[in-house]
Order: sequence, then C-alpha cells, then structure tokens
Amino acid sequence: MKIELACHSGFCMGVRDAILRIVRELNHSDDEILVYGPLIHNPQTTQILETRGLRTVHDLDGIAGKTIAIRTHGITADKLREIKGRAARYYNLTCPKVSRVQGIIRKYSGMGYYTIIVGDHDHAEVLGLKSYAQAGVSVISDVQEIPLIPPAANHLVVSQTTQDADRFDEIVTGIQARFPGLTVFNTICESTHNRQSDVTEGVKGGADALVVVGGRKSANTQRLAQMGREYGVKTFHIETEEELLHADFRNVRKVLVTAGASTPGWIINNVMERLYDINFRNSFFLVNIPIRLLQFMLRTNIFSAVTAYFITAFVQSYAGLVPDRGLCLVSMLYIFSMYTVNNFLEMQWLLVRNPVKYALLKRSRYLLLPMAALSLAVSGLVLSSHPWWIGAVYGVSALLGCVYSTGLIKKAVQLVPVRLARLVYSEKNIISSVGWTIAVALLPLLGRGAQAPAMIALNAFVFSMILLRYLLLDIIASQGDLILGRQTLPVTIGPRQTQRLGAIIVVATSLLYAALVLARGAPIYLYFLVNLVYLGILFVRFPSKSYFFALKYEFIVDFNFVVFVALCLALGIY
Repeated sequence: MKIELACHSGFCMGVRDAILRIVRELNHSDDEILVYGPLIHNPQTTQILETRGLRTVHDLDGIAGKTIAIRTHGITADKLREIKGRAARYYNLTCPKVSRVQGIIRKYSGMGYYTIIVGDHDHAEVLGLKSYAQAGVSVISDVQEIPLIPPAANHLVVSQTTQDADRFDEIVTGIQARFPGLTVFNTICESTHNRQSDVTEGVKGGADALVVVGGRKSANTQRLAQMGREYGVKTFHIETEEELLHADFRNVRKVLVTAGASTPGWIINNVMERLYDINFRNSFFLVNIPIRLLQFMLRTNIFSAVTAYFITAFVQSYAGLVPDRGLCLVSMLYIFSMYTVNNFLEMQWLLVRNPVKYALLKRSRYLLLPMAALSLAVSGLVLSSHPWWIGAVYGVSALLGCVYSTGLIKKAVQLVPVRLARLVYSEKNIISSVGWTIAVALLPLLGRGAQAPAMIALNAFVFSMILLRYLLLDIIASQGDLILGRQTLPVTIGPRQTQRLGAIIVVATSLLYAALVLARGAPIYLYFLVNLVYLGILFVRFPSKSYFFALKYEFIVDFNFVVFVALCLALGIY
C-alpha cells in the first residue's frame, strides 16, 4: 500500500500564529487565560492547552479583570466591544483572513450594500461576520435558498473562508442570474482551496482511500471528507490514529492523507506512523519481520548503545591506546540503561507525542527494565577490575541519569531561585550530550596517558555529534513539544534558528577536529568527518519540512550511527 501525505495539510497560517501566540503567553504567565469559545476546532489540541491553563468559556459573565483570547474564527462585533471594555487584557487571535472579510462587510455595509454570506448558518465565523452587516444580511448555504434573498439597491457577496470552492461558484452564478449587478468577493482562504485541490489531484492520481484528519466540528475538515465520499473513494474522517483499523486497509492500493486547517503536525505524524504500522502488519512476513526488528532496535535505543561501544573504541584508538573492550562494553550498557530508564520516566509525553513508540515500550517493559538493571550490574562487575575512581564516576553518573527526569527532581529545580539553572535543566539534551561525552569519551581516556590535543579533539567531536543528533530529533518533534510545553531548543528559538546553530556547530567542530587530526599526523581519522557532514546536510533539509513520519526520520538521523560503526569496522577499530 502506497501512503501519500497531501502537500497542504495541518495548521493554516491563522491557526499556527494563534497557537504560537497563546503558547507563548502560557509559557510566560502563571495566570489563567480564558478563550471565548473553542480556540480552534481540534479537541485534542484544545484539551492539552486547557491542561496548561487555557480555559474555554461560552459567556462573558466572569471576564472582568481577566485575560481573555478571541478565537480564530472571530466573534460578533458587540461581544468584541464588551471584551474590550471589561477584560484586563485581551488577545485578538481572529485569523487575518477572517478579519479581512469582516472589514469588507463593514465597508460595503456602511455604503448601504445588502450582504450575502455563502456559508454555514451556525458556523462561528459566519455568526461573527453577520454582526458587521448593518444594512441587512442573508446566509446562503445552498442554491435553493437564493429565492429567500430580498431585493436591494446593491448586493455584496462574500464567502465563509472555509467554504467549498465549487459550491461558492455555483451559488454565485445563481445569485448573479437574479441580481446581475452584485459585487462579489471570493474570500475563500487559499489554504482551504489548496487542500481541496490536493484531494482532487490525489483521486485523479489513483488514490482509492482518503484519510482526513481533524475535528469533526471543523467545517473545512468536513468538506474534505465530503469530497472523498463524492468522488467514491473509501473515506475515513478521524480525529486520532486510534480510529484506524488494520482490516480497513487490506485491499487498499494507495491512501491519501490530508488534514484540516486546525490539525497539529504531531497528530498527522501519529496518523502517518499508524498507517505505516498497518501497512507493515498487512505485508508479507519477510518484509514485516525486518521492519519490526529495525523499529525495535531504534525505539529501544539499541542502535545508540551499540554505537557507544564503537565510540569508546574509536577515542581510545585515536589517542594511541589499545581499545579496552571492557570499557567499550560499559559504555554500551550505560547508554542502554540510561535511555531505558528515562524513556519509562517520560511515558506520559510519549503517549501524546508518539503513541506507537509508547505502545512498543509498554509491551516490552518487562523485558527492557530488567535488562537495564542487569546492564548496570554487569557494568559494575566489569569496572571492579579498573581503578576505583572510574567506577565511582560511572556510578554517580548512572545515579544522576536515573533520577534526572523524576518528578521529585523536576519540582526541586523549579524551586531554585537562579533562572539560568532552571533553563539549563530544561535543555535536557545539552545535559544528555555532556553525559554521553563523559561516559563514552572522557572517562575511557582519563588516567591512560592521553594527550591534551587528542582529548580536546575527541571530546569536541563526540559532544557535537550527540548534540546535533538530539537537536534534529527535537526538530522532528517540535510541533508536539510546542503545544505540550516541553522546553526544547527548537521550541525556544525556533527550527530555523536551531538550523543555523546546528550549521555553526558542524562547521566549527569540523575545523577544530580536522586541524587537530592533521597536527597529530593521523589523517586516517579524517574519514570520521563524514559523520559531521551528514548531520550538516540534515540540518539544511529538515527545517524545510512541516511534518515528519517519526520512525522514518528518526532512522535517517540515526543512520549516522550506522555510518560511524561501518567506518570503525572498515578501519579495524573495535
């Protein structure tokens, strides 16, 4: 089964800007923020925002002295005046496209034009638009309602911004036949038009199934699903990936996935991952088994742990030492155990961000957690033959790694009066990169006579490679992290700025590493610059994408580990 994501899916410009603004306010304010009516027509997003302090109200009785946001669909003119007069602060999050239609109606209504709105009678946007038509208004949702329009000296026709384009044209043609001199503004949002065109082109391109992701009360999402049914393709209008069943896709050759204007990227990602999971399950077992094995190794961080073994062998070899396979094994077991423990401590995030990974870890918890405990025990046994202080440092690192993500530590950090300390803690990936570097690069070299230039080159290389990996994974998850309130670098400074930072790190580390390698007279180790170059290419490519099928792009990121291990084996470093 071929799975294709429509070119125009997920947040439109108006919804994206509203979400960004409200999340920014929630991040920097401890006060409750009200919103008059649902902010957007996506229940999953609004539920998460409500847990973070955004409360939906349906009347204005209790807004005095409060902060209130105006929904993206806009509100009536009298309610807007009331909010301005009574609320302590207000944020007008009305979509600019809707505000434009309000302005057109206000202008022409002031000139005596009778307004005709092509749209749904009870839609929030239409109710708001009607309030600006002071010279009379009719809402038309079907050509059969055209005779109900009263005569007037001048008529103005506008559209609900999420209206079906073909229906608008049909209704306008009917109105023009009755009132030839009317003024028409096609105010259908370009985003709406593009989504509908995607469905048309997808069906023409051979799609025999359509998955429409979005709230069931979302008008633009409903129309996408309606188009699929009218075209005669198997159509699923869903809000979450849980509604998709394996049996529904057994005879499907090509499925097109599209989403409404208020559907966040993380939900689309989850749906895409669910569809790929269905496809794998319905595939021939010789295809299914390798995919399942790859997914297990990636999602349980076995990939990362094996790479840690080879990183330790690499740093010792570069420093002119015979690789200590005991310390290589400790590095592998340490990384596996730390990832496993922290994955299970953050399961509540995974349930929303990546339900497929959540389900895999939940199914495997009775295997993975004992393996993590056994890994730590074996590490201790191996380290018993090494100087005591190496074992002590590993032990302290393991203890800190295990408690880092616990609720107790999180609450304790919030009580720290120094803002910088709280900020450093929240940027977990920097701390994790430091932990990786200490465990797999620094400790295996200490006390073994490694020279300072080698120490600098190796630790800079390892720290940068791991940090860049984390930043790319954060870019993949940035939309979900933004709404959930996770403080990652792409959320804090944006994916584009993260891209620039990643490029700077790649260039700076590559120059430093290359200079120290050449000064050491060991040019063979320049081959490992391939790893930094590969990550640099990903930084150029990733921020241009809106959505990521998580398993696919996580593998693309971690394929860098495969390259690293392959280089080590080719050069005899193990």
